[in-house]
Amino acid sequence: MVVRAPAFQEGLFWLNSNPLVLSELKGKYILLDFFTFGCVNCLNNLNTIKKLYERFGDELIVIGVHTGKFSHEKELHALQEALLREAITYPVINDPDHVVADAYAARGWPTTILIDNRGYIAHQASGEQKLLEWNGRLSSCGLSAKHKKIGIFSETNSLFFPQKVLATPDFLAVANTNKNEVWLSDYAGVVSTIIEAERPMGMTFYNNLLYICESDTINAYNLQRKQKQTLIENLRNPYDIVIQDNKLVVALAGSHLINVYDLETMQLETSYGNKFEALRDGKADECQLAQPSGVTLMDDVLYFVDAESSSLRKLEKGVISTLIGEGLFTFGDSDNSDELLLQHPQGVCAGNMGDGCGGGRLFIADTFNNKVKAYFPEDNSMITLVEDLNEPSGLSKKGCELFIANTNAHEVLVFDLSKMESKVIEFSF
Repeated sequence: MVVRAPAFQEGLFWLNSNPLVLSELKGKYILLDFFTFGCVNCLNNLNTIKKLYERFGDELIVIGVHTGKFSHEKELHALQEALLREAITYPVINDPDHVVADAYAARGWPTTILIDNRGYIAHQASGEQKLLEWNGRLSSCGLSAKHKKIGIFSETNSLFFPQKVLATPDFLAVANTNKNEVWLSDYAGVVSTIIEAERPMGMTFYNNLLYICESDTINAYNLQRKQKQTLIENLRNPYDIVIQDNKLVVALAGSHLINVYDLETMQLETSYGNKFEALRDGKADECQLAQPSGVTLMDDVLYFVDAESSSLRKLEKGVISTLIGEGLFTFGDSDNSDELLLQHPQGVCAGNMGDGCGGGRLFIADTFNNKVKAYFPEDNSMITLVEDLNEPSGLSKKGCELFIANTNAHEVLVFDLSKMESKVIEFSF
């Protein structure tokens, strides 16, 4: 059955373009991408959409339709910053009430729809799409490559959406994610080394090696030799990493897994989760995760935040259990003991006993609430420490200082736990 593409409703807010009218685009092929910027699978699909946009240029009209899940995602300013972060320059409709999504029966994130040059839906698919298949599909429609180039300018030696930070005894490491760099500095902010890294995220330091989560790999940078080596390949969005008992523990946001590797051989030993996005506790072959984005260790227990389920969870003695969170669509902002709620947290770090202030607490980057919170495992309570941030994504602690990757503000903050005050680190070269 051939279905005519529904017209775009009036009154919707468009970004990167004036409102487009479908009837005026006849003769053109149109690619619709229904996405939400907090979904890692949507972000992966965006890379395919952007490459098609670049490849086919004006021959293909690309329109993003942002159908936010979280309340923060529905805010226009948050979407605007996400488009900058992801270097999206084609038209995007803000569809907070899912009006366009309902009209096109786009039920999942992401959904990709092709409208042909007569105005009819030619193809509709859910999930991450394959670039080669779409290149072939569009070429068979008679579209030819134009290779339009797009890019976002940012100043040299500036932070641009830093997503993770690591405080070691001797240096600070900052994942300057959208500049594809890792900065190493002293605690006065003097940068001594810049490491090239593809979309760097979480890091850990052990035995003179800085382990770095990159786009689809785990790499190790040797500080003495100034060399980087790839250790594990073909991963789906490694977001954070820790070392526990001679094991490398990696949070794989894109495949909804926590993988445990032997530190010497880099062989996979255990995988927690079954790749289906959900919140379910249990052993390795029973549990389900939802975009694990930050991991930390406290008293030999692994704690992690599951962004899409807005949850704080732990892995202890081979079993995953949930401390905060109830499911994929339960989220909010509450420190009330009767109902603790987070909104898409992406970072967590431990305050270990004897390490200055904050021992026995977990510090959480409550990303979509724009806050940092402290969680107390002994009595299941939580308080807000820092407010009015801009999508903080990463945390690390050294003594009484908590380092915060305040991602959308393009800065790293240091919060003094003894004085309860923060300041921006001024980096220099």
